[in-house]
Amino acid sequence: MPLPRSADTAAALVHIPATDLAERVHTGEHLLLWQVRGESDFRLRTPTDSTAEHRQLTAGHALWLPAGVLHSVHVNANSTMIPTFYPVASTATRLSGPVVVPVDPVLQVLILAQLQQTTTAIRPRANISRQVLSLLEDAPKIMDSLPTPTSSPARTIAEAIRFNPGDERTLAELAESVHTSLRTVQRQFTAETGISIRQWRTRVRLTAAAQLLRAGGTLAAVANRVGYADVSSFCRAFKAHHSMTTGEYLRRYGRN
Repeated sequence: MPLPRSADTAAALVHIPATDLAERVHTGEHLLLWQVRGESDFRLRTPTDSTAEHRQLTAGHALWLPAGVLHSVHVNANSTMIPTFYPVASTATRLSGPVVVPVDPVLQVLILAQLQQTTTAIRPRANISRQVLSLLEDAPKIMDSLPTPTSSPARTIAEAIRFNPGDERTLAELAESVHTSLRTVQRQFTAETGISIRQWRTRVRLTAAAQLLRAGGTLAAVANRVGYADVSSFCRAFKAHHSMTTGEYLRRYGRN
């Protein structure tokens, strides 16, 4: 009887090359793009914009793209993203712009049910799109697409980091602020987000940094705002996270 594969072994068996899609636009359909595994990077703009907005989508999140938004996408290696479509003529929604939402178990089931309904002969007699839209409209809208821990202490710390990415408190001090040990918080972050609290904090900081750079902030000002003591360490961290220098990032994604 075969032994169950470990997570590392299973990951090693997956080989999905990266994919690039050139800029395109859907004028008659809204899109919901669910990142099932890995990460994807988007460039978004409206027909009247000369510069593009960068959005990174990570596993467990979905990007809503209204009809008419021009977009190109790089789907990273070993990543899977699933699109679903909502005809403009039959879709009324409060979602007016691109938004990233977390895909919880309920939304996941409904997206899969909609795919089943639209791509197979199994077609339940229900308006599943309507249910999906209701969940999307009520879901928390987030900018960094990182998973949020569910345990109260870790979640409170996550909210504090998102509110002020440059918060100078150490991880131990953040844990103390919620009357919990650092070890407990570290365990909660790892179990509930898949990454350590240190990695989570770094990703929030560098996602915020990208937004501030596109808004016209100087390197020194942005580094200070997101908690880096000097520009050099900020630039090294930025390149490690975004796989490009700050200059390359601005040339590619422009300024808002």
